[in-house]
Amino acid sequence: MKRWLTALVLTIGVLAATPGAAVAAGPSYDVPQGFTRCPHAVAWHGFFKWASARHTTCAAASRFMRSYAARAHGTTMPRHVAGYACRIHYWRDAEDNVYASRHVCTRDDVAIRFYGMV
Repeated sequence: MKRWLTALVLTIGVLAATPGAAVAAGPSYDVPQGFTRCPHAVAWHGFFKWASARHTTCAAASRFMRSYAARAHGTTMPRHVAGYACRIHYWRDAEDNVYASRHVCTRDDVAIRFYGMV
């Protein structure tokens, strides 16, 4: 019991002393349950990457990402592409510049998630 309590106290101390250990500041490549990781799906010279797909193939996700990239214009990201509706979450730095984005595009029961990283 004493070892367990000591380990618990040390773990709490390490987490409290490490900035950002409990809450990540930036994006992380997570793959939700029910999604398939698509590590080779990239577009726009690698800017769009870290894809995952639900109810479709990674090849279809890759094709969609290329279509999406063709419609993206600099800072303007499309919200509707090829019948998909897209939600976008942006991460900003201390100077309010966007440095990453997560795109979740859905059509019926198909979903494609990917990240845009500078």
